[in-house]
Amino acid sequence: MEEHNGATAPEFQVVIIGSGVAGAMVAYSLAQRNIRVLMLDAGGIVPDSLNRLELVRNFVFSGSKAPDTPFPSEIVAPQPVQDLVTAGNNYYDQTPPEKHPDKFKSFYERIVGGSTWHWQGINIRMLPRDFKMKSAYGVGFDWPITYDDLEPWYCLAEKEMGVAGNDKQFEELYGKRFGAYRSQRFPMPEIAPSYLDGVFSSYLQDKDFHYSYGPGGKEKGRVRLLVTTEPQARNSQPYDGRPACDGRTSCVPMCPSKARYEAVFHVEKALLAGAVLYEQSIVTRLEVGGNGNVDKVWYRRWTTGPKGEKQWVTPEKWVRGKIVVLAANGIESPKLLLLSNTANRNGLVGKYLMDHPIKTSYALAPKPMFPYRGPQTTSEVAVFRDGDFRRHFAAFKTSLKNDGWSTVTGAPRGSDFGRSKCVDGNGEPLESNGTILDFVHNLDLFGSKLRNKINDHCTRQIVLNSACEMLPIQSSQVSVSPEKDNLGIPRPKIDFKVDDETQYLRNCFKVAIAMHKAIFDMMGIPPQDRCMNDAEINDLSKPLVFGGSGHIVGTTRMGADAANSVVDKDCRSHDHKNLFILGSSVFPTVSTANPTLTIAALALRAAEKIGNHLRSEHAVGS
Repeated sequence: MEEHNGATAPEFQVVIIGSGVAGAMVAYSLAQRNIRVLMLDAGGIVPDSLNRLELVRNFVFSGSKAPDTPFPSEIVAPQPVQDLVTAGNNYYDQTPPEKHPDKFKSFYERIVGGSTWHWQGINIRMLPRDFKMKSAYGVGFDWPITYDDLEPWYCLAEKEMGVAGNDKQFEELYGKRFGAYRSQRFPMPEIAPSYLDGVFSSYLQDKDFHYSYGPGGKEKGRVRLLVTTEPQARNSQPYDGRPACDGRTSCVPMCPSKARYEAVFHVEKALLAGAVLYEQSIVTRLEVGGNGNVDKVWYRRWTTGPKGEKQWVTPEKWVRGKIVVLAANGIESPKLLLLSNTANRNGLVGKYLMDHPIKTSYALAPKPMFPYRGPQTTSEVAVFRDGDFRRHFAAFKTSLKNDGWSTVTGAPRGSDFGRSKCVDGNGEPLESNGTILDFVHNLDLFGSKLRNKINDHCTRQIVLNSACEMLPIQSSQVSVSPEKDNLGIPRPKIDFKVDDETQYLRNCFKVAIAMHKAIFDMMGIPPQDRCMNDAEINDLSKPLVFGGSGHIVGTTRMGADAANSVVDKDCRSHDHKNLFILGSSVFPTVSTANPTLTIAALALRAAEKIGNHLRSEHAVGS
C-alpha cells in the first residue's frame, strides 16, 4: 500500500465514483461552475470510430450476441456476463435455487458511461402518486420529495439528454388521467410510431378491457385501452450535435449512430469543462475521518495482461475531496459501502433491492406487422401505470415491441437447434421458435420454402412486454460475498425476493396476462399461434416466471428519518455529511417508470445543492 498525504495526493473539491448517468450529469454540472471534479470509473474508455464501425463489428462476429459483446474485454471491469447460460452467476453470488427460487436477472456495464451504452432509451417520468405509495395506497413507502419538487429537474434532464415525446398525448394520458403535468414542452417531437404500432392501435384504440382481481376474482375493473408513443432519449431530429434515429432496431446492445443518448456524452462534456477522469480505477474502500466525514477514497488501477487476465498495475492509492459522490449502481454502491463499513449505522445498506419484473407474451399476427424496423419500442399501453387497483396489485406498463421474437427466442438468427419451449393457448408446443436453425433442422426447410417461411413468419412476429412494479422487500438485498472476482475483490451476494406474502406481483401478472389474451383476441390470433408464458401464475406452489428489465433499484433508499433510510431528500448520507449517494439505489419504490430520467433529475438537483454548498463554504472562507 502506497501512502499519500496532502502534498502528494491530488485534492479535488468533488470526487465522483462512477461515470454513468448520475456521475456524468453531476460532473458536467459542477465542472461548468469551475469546481475541481474527479471522476473515478472501474471500467475503461470505449474506443470510438466513425459510426462506431469497430463496435458493430465486434457484435456481429460475437458468438453469444450478448449486450456486452461490442465492447473490448480489456476495458471492461469485472461484471456479470449477460448470457442465458451463466445468467450473471460468474460474478453474482446468488442464493442456490433450492434455498431461494427467485433470481436477480438484470445486468450492467462497468465501463466509462455505464449501462446507457446498451439501454433502450425509453425515458419517462414517474407519476405524482408514485412518490406517495404508502399514503395513497397503503403499500411500500413514501418518498421524502414529491412530483412537484422534481418536475423542473425532469425538464432540465430532458433538455440535457434530448428527449422526444408527444406533448398532446402526455396531457391526455398523464395529465388528465394520472395528474402529472409538464411546465415545459418536450425538447423534440416524438419518434415516429412504427407500422406495427399503427396496426396495434387500429385493433385496440378505445376498446374496453374488463378484468377481475382479489380473492376469488370478486373485484371487477374496467379500463379503456389506449396506444401512445413512449418518450425516448433518442433524437427524432438532429440534436446536440447528434443525428436523428434511423431505426435499426439495435438499441440493445448499442446505438450505431449516436442518435440515442448515452452518459458518455456528458462525460466528454465534463472533461471539456475541466473535469478529470481516472479510468480503469476501482474504488476499493472509503475511509472516514475523525469528524465523521469521508476523508479518503482509496482506489487501484488495473489492466489486462497478455493472456487476457486482469491484473493490478498500481498499489492502492487515495484521493480526497470536500464532497464525495457515490454514483455506481444499486449493486456496486452498497457493496462498496459494506466493504467500507460506511453509511450503515441503521443496517439498511443493501436492503430493498428491486427491478421491474417482466411478463412476456408473444404471437404470430394474422397478417404482416413488419417488425424489425424502428427503435425496439416506440409505443406502449400505459393505462395501468396508476389507479386505485394498486392497493391490491402492482401497476404495469406494456411495451409493443418492434424487434420481433429476437428477445424471446433469438429469432431469426437463433442459437440452438431446440424446438419451441413455449406452450400455446391449447397447451401444445408452438410449431416453431421462429429461428432459421429451427426451420432447417426441425422442419426440414430449404431453398424457396425456407425463404418463404422466414418471410411469412418474421413479418408476423409480435411481442407484448409488461414491466411491473414490485414492492420494496427488506429481505431482497445485496451483501458482500466471501467469493472474489478475478481482481481479488469480493463479489456481490444477492438474495432476491420478487414478491411478498400478499402476492402483489403475482396478482399483477394475472391481470397483465389477461390483458395480453384480450389483445390477442381483439387481433383475431388463434390459440395455436400465441405463447402466453402463464402456467405458474395461478399455482402458488410454483415460483413466478419473469424476466429482468436491467433496472437495479433500491439498496440505499432515501427518507426523512435517519432511522429507516440511508440518505436524505437531497441524496446526502445521514451518517456522513460530505457523502452523496446518487442513482436508482436511492429510490424508496420502483414505480413503473424506467429509472434513467429520474436518476438524471435527482443528480442535477443534487449537483445544485453541492454547488451551492461549496460556493457558500468558499464565501465563508474568504
